Amino acid sequence: MAVIASAINSLQLVVDEEVASLQLNQYPVLNRVQKKVAGQKVIKWNANVGGATVTGEATTADVSTFSEDSVVSAQLAIGTNRLRHSFQVQKEDIEEAKNAGRGALRDLFGYEVQSGVRAILEVLSGYIYSGTGLAAQGGVVGMGAAVAAAAYAGIDPATYTLWAPYLNTNGTNRALTAALLQTVETGIATKGSNFTAIYTSPTIVAAYKALFATSVLNPQLNNGIADLGFSGVSYAGRPIIQDPYCTANAMYFVNESEVTLYTYGQSNTQNNNGMQFAVEQLPSSNPDALKYAIYVKPQLQVKTRNKGIAGLLAIQ
Repeated sequence: MAVIASAINSLQLVVDEEVASLQLNQYPVLNRVQKKVAGQKVIKWNANVGGATVTGEATTADVSTFSEDSVVSAQLAIGTNRLRHSFQVQKEDIEEAKNAGRGALRDLFGYEVQSGVRAILEVLSGYIYSGTGLAAQGGVVGMGAAVAAAAYAGIDPATYTLWAPYLNTNGTNRALTAALLQTVETGIATKGSNFTAIYTSPTIVAAYKALFATSVLNPQLNNGIADLGFSGVSYAGRPIIQDPYCTANAMYFVNESEVTLYTYGQSNTQNNNGMQFAVEQLPSSNPDALKYAIYVKPQLQVKTRNKGIAGLLAIQ
């Protein structure tokens, strides 16, 4: 917990309060994925990309060949890019707030901080799906990149074919059907993988509900309330997570134990709901204005790519 010894430490307390007050369930993927702190500028781990073979032979044969799984280094950059929101407050407004009474000054800064934190969480939620590692995206490599038929975390599936996840896509968007869902489920199982949740957009959730629109499983109404909607949706016993920040025309089948959101921790950050936020005062060329920046340095890791994620893309 910050000690109130400076304006920045006081402002960090406001950030703490505002992040806590913003319900993370408004940002489904941020609410569900596990979160960790990174202290190095590269997230490194050993990835087993397979390759071991088995030989059938007579017990009298000499053993002359050897084959083990290939374990290669996977890595993702973190700490060199950030997602930032900046704001400025006029000193006249600060003076008015101080004179207005108890709590007014906190409300003045709280409004700016809450707006900034909300903007950061919204943008981060989107890049967790669509990020390709660009600086303008905070360096985030998202789920879309993890399921793409390309290298991920420095490992190329063209060289290590078992590193590729299951991907079902098409040149043009297709209607979502039960057959497509069953094909993906079978493909995931064939790779010896699993999924604990499906992440998708509200539009695709609506299309999924439409598949069952003609079936009323339980027409019994409670307390005289007519409700034609669904209280929730799932597939094969796993929840379908409706996320307004999810990539359009996509469903991501995620084994959540394999997915981690890292944020970079440094001397000016504090843990807020599992994420490391920083706030700093900026130099000001206006003697009557105070300028501040709030930022986070994130990265998403899909640890075992072929086991942690699968994609059903080009659907509507």
